[in-house]
Amino acid sequence: MIEFVYKENAKETGPELQLDLPKNVRQIGEPEENRKIYIEDYVITYLKRFAKEEALSSRIAVLLGNSERMGGIPYLFIRSAVALKDLEYGEGGIPFTDEVWAQVYSAIKEYFPAQDILGWFLSVPGYPMELDPDLATIHVNYFGGVDKVLMVAEPTDWDEDFFAYENGRLTRQKGYYIFYERNEAMQRYMIDTGDGESIDEKEHFEDRAIKSFRTIVQEKKDLSGQKRVMTFLYTASTFLVMVVLVIGITLINNYEKMEGLEMALSDISRTLESQDGETGETVSAAADASGPADSSEESGEEQADAEETPEPDGGSGTEENAGAENPDETAAAESAAETENEQTPAAETQDQGGGQDAEVEGTDAQEGGAQTDSSAADIQQAVSQNTVPETYVVQQGDTLLKISRKIYGNDDQIDAICSLNGIDDSDHILAGQKLLLP
Repeated sequence: MIEFVYKENAKETGPELQLDLPKNVRQIGEPEENRKIYIEDYVITYLKRFAKEEALSSRIAVLLGNSERMGGIPYLFIRSAVALKDLEYGEGGIPFTDEVWAQVYSAIKEYFPAQDILGWFLSVPGYPMELDPDLATIHVNYFGGVDKVLMVAEPTDWDEDFFAYENGRLTRQKGYYIFYERNEAMQRYMIDTGDGESIDEKEHFEDRAIKSFRTIVQEKKDLSGQKRVMTFLYTASTFLVMVVLVIGITLINNYEKMEGLEMALSDISRTLESQDGETGETVSAAADASGPADSSEESGEEQADAEETPEPDGGSGTEENAGAENPDETAAAESAAETENEQTPAAETQDQGGGQDAEVEGTDAQEGGAQTDSSAADIQQAVSQNTVPETYVVQQGDTLLKISRKIYGNDDQIDAICSLNGIDDSDHILAGQKLLLP
């Protein structure tokens, strides 16, 4: 968390004072609203190393920096620390003697002339624990004031907290800020008190805070880039899954439609083949029946010719008239008639038999014609009945009423269709359903 406060006049006091706070800041915990604590990263690094040098005993240092107020709230900027290596916390408390304070002020004069004492540091093995009440007395005696704090840490695991004196006791602060800057005074102090370490090693060490901050920033950038990539991949994957689902559903629907169409075409083809076969059989039967009818017609014609032939009596009258007109021919005819009369019994018998046969044949011909007409009517009715298909595939929007009217031309076959197909509800049929027709 970074706070931006702008300073118009550094010497201005009161609630209108504006501070120029550090820009590169990392928040630890939840800082208090009535006190803002800022500590520079070099100081944290130095105190960690100082505490680990004697991890089984306590170590003490004095915190230096600047204190400002804005809106009645103290802002503490801890920029340096002076280690008191010969001082230790024991049963008798902490002996802040004149020699100790002389050492502190000597370091302030040499390295940190523009800074003030803002509190103290104490490393305690086994922290966190309840603080000794004597520490509050020591804090009040040597570091009294609302702008003074105590920093307590565990030397091995480095669990650190800030305390401030409030309501008669040391109260733990919920959070603070670590800020980053080129703290040249602290770098020089760290190099000079490095216990024989080389300048090269110290110079490498003094850039550690900046590199740490840059590493943190870069890690955040990399994490942000990874999040963007993951978001993009997630979105793209979701889109591809949706596309695949849509394509799959479309293919399934098309397959079902094509299968239904194929079934409908197959049913129509079988129906047409069945109708063609039945029509061919009907036409063949009609052709066979037409043969006897023709012969009957011929017999009828022969009978009509026989009926038109003049009776023997009528023929004699004609011959008489002809004889009257030609005497010679009449005499010849009479002579021939006598000869014929002698043969009359046999001829008459034959003529009578032939006439009876002709009459019988004429009657048979008439009966045969009537049978032919009746057979043609039956064939026509059979042909008309065979046009009804055996099955029907339900189309979109069909009902049993429409199907009955379409196939039979009336509404009388609905119950028969329901009974044949086991349909309980005549209004419930599905597109593509195959129905058996009565």
